[in-house]
Amino acid sequence: MDSFKKISLLVVLLFLSAYNCFAQTEHKIDSIIKAKRLNIYKDPEEATRIGDSIYSSPQSSNYDKVRGLLLLSSAYSSKRDYQKALKYCLKSDSIAKKENNQDINANIANSIAIVYQQLKVYDKALEYIDKCEGILGKYKIRDSVYLRATNFAVRGLIYKEGFSCELAIPFLDKSISYYKRLNTKNEQPNLSIMYYNKGYCYYTMGKYKEAKTSFEEAVLYAEFINAKSLKAFALKGLAEVYTHEENYSEAIKVLEEALTLSKDVGDLILNRGVYMALADNYLSVNNWEKYQEYRKLFLRNQDIIKESERRSISDSIDGLMVEYDTKTSQLTNRYYIYLSVIIILILIALFVIYRYHNQAKKSLNKLRLELQKVKKSRKLTNLP
Repeated sequence: MDSFKKISLLVVLLFLSAYNCFAQTEHKIDSIIKAKRLNIYKDPEEATRIGDSIYSSPQSSNYDKVRGLLLLSSAYSSKRDYQKALKYCLKSDSIAKKENNQDINANIANSIAIVYQQLKVYDKALEYIDKCEGILGKYKIRDSVYLRATNFAVRGLIYKEGFSCELAIPFLDKSISYYKRLNTKNEQPNLSIMYYNKGYCYYTMGKYKEAKTSFEEAVLYAEFINAKSLKAFALKGLAEVYTHEENYSEAIKVLEEALTLSKDVGDLILNRGVYMALADNYLSVNNWEKYQEYRKLFLRNQDIIKESERRSISDSIDGLMVEYDTKTSQLTNRYYIYLSVIIILILIALFVIYRYHNQAKKSLNKLRLELQKVKKSRKLTNLP
């Protein structure tokens, strides 16, 4: 009996040790992913390396692999390589289907919505936002505040790009409110992005004072985490307000700072915007040499971006075609299953009818024979 107790105790200790080790590993991965999410805009290459190592590690569970893939997707999105961002999101979705984890399902739906919004495939983006909201409404999700903040953000950006800024601003404000409720460093990049987009909305609406305030907020939140690309974008927006005010020297000063920051980032869209703005402002102060220099850089960047966007849209269409083919195949298979069941039921019914008919025929023949026997017996009885 003592031996049995010792063995039982040893098994329990081993189980607790393994569980503790697993919990520590999960906590470590959580910490790594949170840290890299914060640094995505500062060092996307490092985030890519970490995401790939988490996904490729033989020690990683399916849950960890999914989180590694989502980190990879975010890193590629920050580099505007949306074709790879979508690829890793969809890959994470296929792995998550093997699990029954609603937390990760909500995060995946949210991430896919973001990439489709970046690809300007708005109907798919809204479809995945609705899917995420459905999960949030049905289950108790750990990251619900963050996910709702991001859902509002994506809706706001879709309305900004596809409809009007009047519709977009309330959603951007809701997103900002939810991100601020989290009160963590991880939300600083998102707050910078929201204020930047809000600034551009005010700028297009002719509310330049509000636009300037929003761009300055975007700069501050980017500086909190040393996010060079986000700060450069916010400075570019601020420069546009100065250009509108015809304060060209201040606009050029701000844009030169943005250009210095952008050189460490390698963001083609950012560089294009800065080059174009510098060219326009130098033209306004009659500096023809600088205008030509930045105009050439702008045109060169424009060609590279068009080719990249063409590939991204092509890959997105390919993905949609694969999804369409899969659904068509599933519907076709379902049709043949239903058709097979109907045919089998018809055959069974025909067999039952045929059998019943034969039995009825036999019974009728038997009855006819018995009737003939009765008639014969009556005739014999009536004989003298």
